[in-house]
Amino acid sequence: MTSPHMSAAQLRPLWCAAAVLAALSVQARAQAPINSNVALQPSKGQLILRQQFRYSEAEFEKGSTDLDIRLLTSSTTAVYGVRDNFTLLLNVPTVLSRRIENNATGESNTDGGLADVTTLAKVRLYRNDFGPTDTARFDLLGGLELPTGQDAFSSDSVDPIVGGVGTVTFGRNYMSADVLWKFNTAGALAGEDLLRYDAAYSYRLWPDEYEVGQTTQLNGLLELNGFHWTDGDNELFLSPGIQYVTRRWIAEATVQLPIWQELDSRPETEFVLGVSVRVQF
Repeated sequence: MTSPHMSAAQLRPLWCAAAVLAALSVQARAQAPINSNVALQPSKGQLILRQQFRYSEAEFEKGSTDLDIRLLTSSTTAVYGVRDNFTLLLNVPTVLSRRIENNATGESNTDGGLADVTTLAKVRLYRNDFGPTDTARFDLLGGLELPTGQDAFSSDSVDPIVGGVGTVTFGRNYMSADVLWKFNTAGALAGEDLLRYDAAYSYRLWPDEYEVGQTTQLNGLLELNGFHWTDGDNELFLSPGIQYVTRRWIAEATVQLPIWQELDSRPETEFVLGVSVRVQF
C-alpha cells in the first residue's frame, strides 16, 4: 500500500508502470489483422472466440457461361492458449447463402451449408521484446483442413496446411506477414494446391499515448491478401479496415478490393465486406 504522504515525484514511477501494464494488456489483444495471421498468442489458459460475417459479389464469364454470384458466409473461430508459446485454433465456416444467377438463361439458384473445418497449431520459434510494448516474433503454423462440409462446399479430402508468420510491433505501429501452403490431397478434380500470402500494417489512431486506466484504442489497418493456385490462377486484394479495442472484446470491419486477378477457372471477385467481433475469456 502506498503512503498518503508520497510526493508526485515518488508516485510517477508507479503511474508509468500502470500505464505500461495497461498498454501491454490492450496491445496483446489488438495486434491481429482482420484477414490474415499474426505472430502473437494468447496467454496460457486464455480463450478467444471470434465471429465473422462476410458478403461478397463475383462474376464468372467463360465461353457462353455468364454467372453472377452473391455469397454470405459466417466463420466461427476459437483460439486457445495451451502454453504461452503454443496455441490451438479451430475455424468452422458456414455458407449462409450462395445465390448464382445465370445471365444467359435468367435462371437463379440459392443454396448454403457447412464448409470444411480447419484446425491449426501455432508454435513460437522466436521472440525479442525490445521495449515495454515493442516486440518481434515468429511463429510456425501447421494443421489440417478436414472434409466436414456438405458436398457443394467440401473438398472431400484431408488437406495439410503449413506456414509461418512474423510480426513486429513498435510504438503505435505493427507490421505482420504470413505465408501458408495448403496441399490438395484429392487430386486435380477436387482443386489445386493453394499458396496464401498476406502482409498487414496497423496504426493506433487513438490514444496518442496510454494513460493510467486506459483500456480502449482505435486502430486503422491496411492489408494485402494474396492467393495463388497451382493451376496458375492468381488473386490479390487490398484490404483497409478499422478496429475498436476494449479490455474484453474487439469490433472490426474491413473491405477487400481486387487489385490483381488472373483467373481462368474461378469467379472474379468484385468486392468483399467483412465485420467481426472477438471476445476474450
